[in-house]
Amino acid sequence: MKEIDIIKFIDSKDIKSKRNYGIDLLRIFSMINVIILHINIYSNQLRVRFNNEKFKPIWRLETLSYFAVNCFGLISGIVGYKQYKFSNLIYIWFNASFYSFIFSLYLYFVNRIDLKSLMISLLPLLIKKYWYISAYFILYLFIPFLNFGINNLKQKHFRNIIFFYILFFSFYYVIGVILKLPHNFNFLNDGYSPQWLIILYIIGGYLGKYIIIKSYLKVKNFIICLLIYLFSSFLSSELYFFLIKINSQIKEKSFLINYISPTILLQALSLVNMFSQFSINYNYLIKFISFFTPLTLNITFIHSIFFTLKIINFRWMENVNKNIICIVIYQLGIELYIFCGLIDYLRSVLFRFLKIKRFCLFIGDKFPKLMERIVSKIYIK
Repeated sequence: MKEIDIIKFIDSKDIKSKRNYGIDLLRIFSMINVIILHINIYSNQLRVRFNNEKFKPIWRLETLSYFAVNCFGLISGIVGYKQYKFSNLIYIWFNASFYSFIFSLYLYFVNRIDLKSLMISLLPLLIKKYWYISAYFILYLFIPFLNFGINNLKQKHFRNIIFFYILFFSFYYVIGVILKLPHNFNFLNDGYSPQWLIILYIIGGYLGKYIIIKSYLKVKNFIICLLIYLFSSFLSSELYFFLIKINSQIKEKSFLINYISPTILLQALSLVNMFSQFSINYNYLIKFISFFTPLTLNITFIHSIFFTLKIINFRWMENVNKNIICIVIYQLGIELYIFCGLIDYLRSVLFRFLKIKRFCLFIGDKFPKLMERIVSKIYIK
């Protein structure tokens, strides 16, 4: 007997489609969870004491959402190993500069920054104003070299490299924490670094080339992936609760609630495997995914501005019942995602009017050729 497909929005046309809407849906889901992580921070929900009735629900939600950044890194490798467009890097720069300048312009008019800081805001990627975008920018510079290795290594050798990366970089961190090694052993900076994004890109490249095959998601596979995700989250949070219980003075998060933690990495891998097999052909859902996916990365800037300027007052969350606090936070995360996405859509309309994308394509075509000429002349000399 054949297994039942977990998603029924399928027809023969979607099988031939090259677009993996499941991966795009995972982008959206991941960004919603990034917003949830930031809500927990800016609302001070993570500062509640262990004896507070909200402590465990909040931290369980935190661990359930921690996969998000790793998923973005893996997706970059999954969709990026086949081709490289320098114009995309320039476009990312324009987007980051646009929101950074708008934000800084407001601060300048209310006398919170000077003119020099306003001008520097046009270089947000260089001053690391947004750590993920800055790290992603550095990753993008190395993608041509990474893609060469991904596309030329034999599968056996590639698999061994991936195994070594996970064993060394992820488990090595856990061992280092357990043995209380000096903090400088953590050269990946807990995952807040371009080095970790590069590792995720390589793993994603392997998944995209050899593992992820566009097919229907079976009930069995769905249950396995979901259980792995939930077990990884449970292990991370419960270990933290255990450490707090034996030492109430502990201030650090559990070493398993960390981007480079094996359990958090396993979360992301299980969700990538699950979402990549979603074969979606329901028109309204496709339209929703197609509309929001190109806007997702820029939602990082917009909601961060909201939180930094304290436009949203989170004091009301103190009175929310413990039984619904996680639902309320998740609902707020979805609402903020949609609202920020609609704001970025206005930016996209402006950029289309100004033909920014066309300009980026022009620069992306001419700049590499110019650099090739310069390098060739230097080499001849």
